[in-house]
Amino acid sequence: MRRINELEINGFTDLRKSLKPKFRNYGKRPTNCLIKPQPQKKPKMTHIRHQLHRMAELSGNEKHTHDFIAEHLRELCPTHLHTNVGGYGVVAAWLTTHTAPTIALRADIDALPIKETLDKDYISATDGVSHKCGHDGHTAILLRTAELIHSLKPHCNTILIFQPEEETGQGARKILDSKILKQYNIDKIFGFHNLPHYDTGCVVIKHNTFAAASIGMTITLQGRPTHAAHPEKGINPTMAVAQIIMMINQECANLSDNPQAVQATPIHTRIGNIAFGTSAGEAQVMYTLRAWNNCNMTATLLHLENEISKICLQHNLTHHIEYCEAFAAVDNSAAEVETIHRAAQKLGMPIQWIDTPFRWSEDFAEYLKHYKGAYFGIGAGTDSLELHHPQYNFNDEIIEPTARLLVECLS
Repeated sequence: MRRINELEINGFTDLRKSLKPKFRNYGKRPTNCLIKPQPQKKPKMTHIRHQLHRMAELSGNEKHTHDFIAEHLRELCPTHLHTNVGGYGVVAAWLTTHTAPTIALRADIDALPIKETLDKDYISATDGVSHKCGHDGHTAILLRTAELIHSLKPHCNTILIFQPEEETGQGARKILDSKILKQYNIDKIFGFHNLPHYDTGCVVIKHNTFAAASIGMTITLQGRPTHAAHPEKGINPTMAVAQIIMMINQECANLSDNPQAVQATPIHTRIGNIAFGTSAGEAQVMYTLRAWNNCNMTATLLHLENEISKICLQHNLTHHIEYCEAFAAVDNSAAEVETIHRAAQKLGMPIQWIDTPFRWSEDFAEYLKHYKGAYFGIGAGTDSLELHHPQYNFNDEIIEPTARLLVECLS
């Protein structure tokens, strides 16, 4: 067999000498090369992220994701590995000494009830469920962080929290209620979220409130149905519903117009049932309320409850109010924000300070009620689709730099 450098191609007698400059200058294989290019192998963490993407599971049902995370962590020999924490949460601890500070890092692992329209070979295996908030990427980042902790062995005690049920606002409370974290005397905690429309890898930070408080409010009104021919014989809640909607609209304002306000977004309204022979006897009105201040939220809810009671009394209606998916505001500690800032500077990562909190909510706020800490964003690219879009896909380029930033926050 002739050696490859003895081949004669297009008049060249030494393939190796003639082609090497072309690789160096242009970064691609010449069209006259006889060696077929090999398909590129995905980086390990990209492959893991794609596996997580395929196994997308809704809040409270993250069993396979839980098992996948636990299996990967066992290979990294944590001091303690806690599984099924608060449902399908996983907590791993790497301990050094009792005198060293203890720092926790948290990522969320659940997916959304959104049908995926992404054209990739790793789309969700479950129809109608997909990772459209990037929690598959967040999980991959924390798994990569675990690898770095295992190899670099930082001098602090490190706790990694893989949290389920963030999307419903239940997961952080369940992790805390499990009492697992109380074993470790945590000094500070850090969390993060990928942010579309920011430069790839840009570290987005803010002092004080980073993300809004929010809560779901359902107002149920009960009157008395009757025949549509004689509505005066019943108690129809329609006018009360109209008054309540107008009242909430007057009492609440857009956060962009008034930072001290509570923003109310109507979600759903139902009056009676679809039966043209009846006059409605009951109704429901649903809102999502948002505020950048927990005290403002509490005060506004009490005021709205009082006004709703007055309206219902005026119309001879009974009523009750239910709340769901309550998120406190994410209030960062100043020292921990500076820790993120210094770590990003040391790694040469771009940094963007923001003045206005994000309107979305995060149950990372629950940890901040118990520990000092900070939440930051990591840019997913200016061309990234918005979160919860059916074609959104996590940017794999930010896995490694974000993991290294988290490790730098441990030093």
